[in-house]
Amino acid sequence: MANSISLKLNKAIVKANTLVFKDIDPRHGVKDLWNKVNNLVKRKTGNLQINDNLTAEDLNCHYANISNDSSYKVPLSKSTANQNKQYVDEFLVFNILDHLHHTAKGLDQLPAWFLRLTAPIFSDIISFLFNLSLNTSHVPTQWKTALIIPIPKTSTPTSPPDYRPLSIVPILSRILEKIVVRKYIYPEFDEPPFIFTLSDQFAFRPTGSTSAAIIQLLQHISDMLVTNDYVTVITMDYSKAFDTVRHSSLMGKLSKLDIDDNIFNWINNYFGQRVHVTKFKQSLSRELSINASVIQGSGLGPCSFIICASDLHPIHPNNHLLKYADDMYLLVGSSMKQTILTELNHISTWAKHNNLSLNQSKTYEMIVSNKGYNIDTIPFTTGIVRVNYIKVLGVHLQNDLKMNRHISEIIKTCSSSFYALRILRSHGLATDAIYDVARATTITKLLYASPSWWGFTNAAERDRIEGFIRKLKRLNYLPTTFDFASAIVDKSDDNFFKQIVNNNFHVLHKLLPDVNKHQYNLRNRIHNFVLPVKDSKNFVTRMLYKNIY
Repeated sequence: MANSISLKLNKAIVKANTLVFKDIDPRHGVKDLWNKVNNLVKRKTGNLQINDNLTAEDLNCHYANISNDSSYKVPLSKSTANQNKQYVDEFLVFNILDHLHHTAKGLDQLPAWFLRLTAPIFSDIISFLFNLSLNTSHVPTQWKTALIIPIPKTSTPTSPPDYRPLSIVPILSRILEKIVVRKYIYPEFDEPPFIFTLSDQFAFRPTGSTSAAIIQLLQHISDMLVTNDYVTVITMDYSKAFDTVRHSSLMGKLSKLDIDDNIFNWINNYFGQRVHVTKFKQSLSRELSINASVIQGSGLGPCSFIICASDLHPIHPNNHLLKYADDMYLLVGSSMKQTILTELNHISTWAKHNNLSLNQSKTYEMIVSNKGYNIDTIPFTTGIVRVNYIKVLGVHLQNDLKMNRHISEIIKTCSSSFYALRILRSHGLATDAIYDVARATTITKLLYASPSWWGFTNAAERDRIEGFIRKLKRLNYLPTTFDFASAIVDKSDDNFFKQIVNNNFHVLHKLLPDVNKHQYNLRNRIHNFVLPVKDSKNFVTRMLYKNIY
């Protein structure tokens, strides 16, 4: 949505530049404009403070210490590689460069606009360099140097842990990484046996999303409550997971994929002998070496992490483990409650083997029970705090599976955008542009992941959302003709359901029931699946009943 809206915003942003936002690049579109306004608001209200005592060198040393594996072993390469193959052609490189969007430049300072403008001239040369790099399984040293930009995680960062490291590798490196991922790694995700080992992972996959992960989580809970009095949901998070992955373990799992030997050796070389520098307050640190991490911000890092996590599964088949990158959710029914500690010990052992560690401060348990069951009689899991709600990928889930808390939280969050919208208007942003900003930010946040939670809301909660949209219209932040929330959600639900039905490799396709086969003709229906027990809450079931005719 933001891509189409950004075109409409170009003129409006240029106008805003002349008024107050001098350093906004119009090519950044809605996101850059919105972030600039939010930072302006935070600075004016005193909610954003920077520690002047920290230096780029302090942060760089902190990040280098995290990405250090004390038990590092050099991963072995394959000796059967053939060095006479063409992996990339000129036409592919030209298309990529010609459609290259604005993106951050790496330490080599080679900008995206230059590569885009010179695509007809340099695409042949760059394709030659790409093929040479892949055939020799060698990644240039310059591409192995990442530029770290610290991003504050809190409104008042005071120490290095309060900054999240965003690693930026050179654009040419990112392009080749994405070619490798799309042509050689992603196809393996849809082939046995890897398609089965990734069935519980919803991040960094072609059809994965937060909506799909939450839908699967709620479906598992509902199914388990049919045969259990209650379900224990344990949410887990790894500390600095992307920055600590053990390379030897990762390459061992990658070797099980049916990929070309040159590609395997190239990835092995890519992760070896890496260095990074940190830029902070216009100052650049010295280079430091690292021997762990999958490099956040790179094209290869995300899929590498899910490959690393692909072999982690519950010991007991009746339990479920759902993963979204480094966020993990363990589901254990009441009939298997004695296995919780065994499962947690198994996860902890796996983490140590991969140089990861669980973040105990973000590990909680929540009990979801059948109506009338007294959860106060259920023993606590040793070392884990029990809560009445958890935040799952941006959605607040309560132990009664109601959505009143989530609705309250998102309305509270979206209400804070009124001030930013008012600032934009006061500085001369056109009304149509205000509408576009509100759609791309406030409405998107308000209805984030709606297919997963909309069915669990009641009429009063939906009325609150409709009332919020009416307020946006009344303040002229949205046009009076803007759709109701229910209409927007219906369109989103229908599109999402079609994707699941029409793609056999969709991460949620396995939730669809069997096809109903008949030997006689019936009138045409939108789908011909066997209808499960009626359920108006969980996404797949309610969509099956919604689309009967």
